[in-house]
Amino acid sequence: MNLTLARVSRKTKIRHRNEINNTFSSLPLAARRILFMAMAQLDSKNGLTEGQIFRVSAAEYSNIAGVDISVAYKQMKDGVNELQASVIKINKSQLLKDIPNLELKKDSLLSLNLTDYCVYTESEGYINIVFSRSIEPYISKLKDSYTTQVLISSVRLTDSNSSTFYQFLRKKISEGKVKGFDIEISELKNELGLYAIEEGTKDKIYYYPQFKDFNKDFLSKNIKKIVSLTEIKGLKFEIIEKQARKASKLRFSYTIDKESEGQDYRVPHGFRS
Repeated sequence: MNLTLARVSRKTKIRHRNEINNTFSSLPLAARRILFMAMAQLDSKNGLTEGQIFRVSAAEYSNIAGVDISVAYKQMKDGVNELQASVIKINKSQLLKDIPNLELKKDSLLSLNLTDYCVYTESEGYINIVFSRSIEPYISKLKDSYTTQVLISSVRLTDSNSSTFYQFLRKKISEGKVKGFDIEISELKNELGLYAIEEGTKDKIYYYPQFKDFNKDFLSKNIKKIVSLTEIKGLKFEIIEKQARKASKLRFSYTIDKESEGQDYRVPHGFRS
C-alpha cells in the first residue's frame, strides 16, 4: 500500500539506486522537493503499475518543506516545469534495464527522462506525476546498492552542496556505516562531484586544492546545516593521513537521532522492518 503524504513523519524515507544520486542532488530545489514527495508515496520494495499517478498538494508541500503556503504555490509552479525537463544521465555500465532496438557502445551515456508527465492544476493547488518507465528500476524493486534518505531532512536542505553532502552521508549509513567512516579526500570529492574535467582530456581538476579552503568553504559550512536540519547529529571529522604535509584522508564520525531515524539502514538481504 502506498503512503499518503498526510501520514508523513520524521521517519518517512525515500530510497533510490546509488547510480542516480548525482542527478537527484543536482536538481533545482523545487523540482527536488516535488520529486522526493512523490517518491515518498511509493513502495520501493515493489514495482510500479503503468501510468500510476502520484499527487502532491500545495498544503502537503508547505507542511513537509516547512515553507509558507504562498511559497509552496510558487515553487510548485516553477518546479513542475523543471522536473518535467530533468533527466538522469547513465553510463551504459550503470544501465539496469536494456532498451529495445538500441545498440549501445561501451562509452555510451544515456539521458533518461524522470517523468512521463507532470500536471500542475493551479486552481486546485496540486501536481500529478507519472514516473517514466526508464526510471522505475532506480526507484522501485530495490534490493541492493541503494541510498535511503529521510524525506523531511532531504527537502529542508535548500542548497545543492548541503543536499549532495547529506545524500552522500546517507549512502554511507545505508551501507551500514552508522557511526562513521574513513575516506580519501580525492574519493570524497569524487562522490560530491567537486571536480571539473580538463578540456580535451579525461583528467579531473579538483575544486578546493587547499584543504583549509575545502574545510572553510565546504565542509564546515555544510556540516552546520546538516546537524541543524537533519537527523545526523554530532557530525565531525579529523585528518588521519597526510601526504607531503597535505591532508589526504579524513575520518568522519556522527550519531543518528533515533527519534527521527529509527533502525532503517541496510542489512545484507534487504530491508529491515
